[in-house]
Amino acid sequence: MPLELIITPGDIAGVGPEVMLKAYNELIENDQDDFDSEEAKFLFVGPETFWKKTAEDLDLEPPTDFLTSKEIEEALPDNYEIGHISAECGNFAMVCLKQATHYCLEGPQRALITAPLNKEGIRMAGYRNAGHTDFLAAETNSSDATMAFYTPDLKVVLVTHHIPLSQVPTAITSDAILSKIVQADSLAKDLGIKEPKIAVAGLNPHAGENGLLGPEDLDIIAPAVEDARIIGIDARGPYPPDTLFHFAKNKKYDVVVAMYHDQGLIPIKLLSFDQAVNLTLGLPFVRTSPDHGTAYNIAGENQADHHSALQAIKLAARLA
Repeated sequence: MPLELIITPGDIAGVGPEVMLKAYNELIENDQDDFDSEEAKFLFVGPETFWKKTAEDLDLEPPTDFLTSKEIEEALPDNYEIGHISAECGNFAMVCLKQATHYCLEGPQRALITAPLNKEGIRMAGYRNAGHTDFLAAETNSSDATMAFYTPDLKVVLVTHHIPLSQVPTAITSDAILSKIVQADSLAKDLGIKEPKIAVAGLNPHAGENGLLGPEDLDIIAPAVEDARIIGIDARGPYPPDTLFHFAKNKKYDVVVAMYHDQGLIPIKLLSFDQAVNLTLGLPFVRTSPDHGTAYNIAGENQADHHSALQAIKLAARLA
C-alpha cells in the first residue's frame, strides 16, 4: 500500500497552491536521493478544476488525484482577489483542512502537508482556532499537539505556541516542559538519531542567573529536565538561549526545547528561512507544512520559492 501524501491548498489567495504545485512537479520530474515518487501517491484536496487551472496558469504539470466533496466544491469562492484576505478564502481553506484531517484519521499510511492559511481570514470566516495546530488538535482530540520546526541544522520543539509573551511565565509548567522533552526525544529517534541529546532553553536572560533574573529557570524548568533524565532521556539545561542555538546548530545537541514562539522561531528562520518545515507532534498522523505565510505581496506572480514546501513533503514522507 503506497504512502498517501495529502496536500491542502491553504488560503488560495496566497502562494500556497503555487508552492505545493511547484514542489510536486519537482518531485515527480527529477530524481531525488531522499524521496521516491514511485512509493508515494499525491492526493490534492480541492476541486480538480481548481488545481488543473492553477497548474495551467503556472505552466506546470497538474496533479492526477484529488480529494474533494460537495461541501468543498460549494465552498470554493466564485470570485476572490489574489493577494487579499477574505472570509471566503478563509472558509475554503478550513473546509479543505477538515476533510483532509478526517481522511487521514480513517486509514494508515497517510500524511498531511498543509499549505499556509491566514489567521485573520479564518477568523473572518467564523473559526476561532488560532491556526493549523489548534484546529488539528481539536479535530483529532489530541490534548498534547505541539508545534515543532525542522531544518537540516536545527530542530526545535515549542513549549508554548501562539500566546502573548506576557502569558508565557504562567503557561510553562514542569509537566508541560517534560511532555515537550519527551516529544523532542521521540522526534529525534524518528529522524534516526539513536541516542538524542535534548537541550532545554531557559526563559530568562542567562537562564535566570541562579534566580537573580527570575525564578522560573530554577523552580520550573530545571525540575522538568531532571525528571526527563530520571526516565532515561539525555536532557540538559536550562541553558541561556543566547548561546544555546549556536551550539545546537553545530551539532552539540540534537533538538532544542524552547519556551515560547519567537525564542525558537528566530534562529530557525535566520538559519533556514526558505527551507524550514513546521510540523505538529502529538497527532495520530504526520503533519508538516512550509514554514512561511501566505505571502500575499507576491501571490499570483509566479515568484514564490517552493523549497520549504518541497522539504515539508519530503519530511512528511520520511516520518510517515
